[in-house]
Amino acid sequence: MGPSKGIVRIRKMSLKIVLVGERRVGKTSLLERYLKNHFAEEYTGTLGGRVYPTDLEVGLDGEDIALTHIAFFDLMGEHSVRKTFAEPFFFGTQGVLAVCDVERPETLHLIKDWMDVVTKIVGPIPIGIVFNKIDRAGSMAIGPEETAWLRTEFPGVPTFMTSAMTGLGVEDAFSTIVSRTVDTVLAKGKKVRSGRLLRQRVLLYLADRGVASKNDIFVAMRQVPPGEVMDELDNLVRLGALTLDEAGTSTFAKAADLPGTVRYRVTDRGKKIAESPKGEELAIEEIV
Repeated sequence: MGPSKGIVRIRKMSLKIVLVGERRVGKTSLLERYLKNHFAEEYTGTLGGRVYPTDLEVGLDGEDIALTHIAFFDLMGEHSVRKTFAEPFFFGTQGVLAVCDVERPETLHLIKDWMDVVTKIVGPIPIGIVFNKIDRAGSMAIGPEETAWLRTEFPGVPTFMTSAMTGLGVEDAFSTIVSRTVDTVLAKGKKVRSGRLLRQRVLLYLADRGVASKNDIFVAMRQVPPGEVMDELDNLVRLGALTLDEAGTSTFAKAADLPGTVRYRVTDRGKKIAESPKGEELAIEEIV
């Protein structure tokens, strides 16, 4: 008998990835080439926004796979999108492909305006910058000055040279942003699960003793960074599982602002959760 294979885990998730950039940079053409292997010579501007749904299988570490339902949002390149409709268009975005036209350097510089708006709404997320229409390399107007600006404004961000007309580089651009987005979503999920486990450990420790100082809790959780322990102490207080063992203390105070001698006491609610920690009582949903 051959060696047995490990367990294969399947992760299912829904993703929202948005394409941004000025008019006529080729956002729609890139999507049409990637999803349909199609290219239209005639230009038809996008009015408002259009959604391209698709299902993709993404390989993870080992033999694990992610089954993703992805909504690619193709947004018109009008400034009104950034100013007036930014919130509904960008809310819930988990990844961005920012597209510029190699014949028009201004379309590269304006990517910063697009990303400033996106980041303001959803925070830092995976991004890729696409230099489209590379098939017109003879008239390329992006040179060393633009490259230096790009490295300053977007350090470490992956870039892609693409041609929606020929298909060059399109697969690489999309597969990379999808993989980076999947990795980011999984990392956030892992952080949430890790936080819940630590929350349970701290609560069980307090439930066994009834009351303990912050310093005592640090010692008991010495393998965990103090900052993470304090975050979970704050979360348990917010959830009503712990309370500060201080006379007259009725307002919330962050653990980081309190001395090491401050004492935490488990509440009746905390005792009940500790007796049967189902997880849901200690869940904190992060809306991103």
